Amino acid sequence: MTEDLDPSLQVNVLAAALQMDRQESGDLLEFLAHKLELALPQQTTVTRSSKLFSKARPVKEVTVRFNDYHYQIVREQHGLLTAKVMKVVRGVVLKTTEISVDQWTEDIAQQLAQLAQHSAQTRNALNKFVLGGG
Repeated sequence: MTEDLDPSLQVNVLAAALQMDRQESGDLLEFLAHKLELALPQQTTVTRSSKLFSKARPVKEVTVRFNDYHYQIVREQHGLLTAKVMKVVRGVVLKTTEISVDQWTEDIAQQLAQLAQHSAQTRNALNKFVLGGG
């Protein structure tokens, strides 16, 4: 992401990258877990499920923490994805709102763009995120 891009354009580029990769990726949750762990390892928690007698450990849940808001996306029992945003104050969840997966990716893109404005390290991680490095 170049510094000369307008912040709203940066959000649009990130959201488009998420949507494009979502369409190309066979499993959105696996893709998001991989990308977000690379871009924000301290702020991302990935939970994997394990099935008896299976080596596969598919992603069950991804949570990304941004200051007062935590974004969570969960694979339900029948493979459907549920996305939520939680308002957190001093470690206590005050409000949880279920949102669409598309809204979740847009919100994440907005938060990532805001982080990138304040941190060169995050900006470099987002370059890898958008450009496919890593």
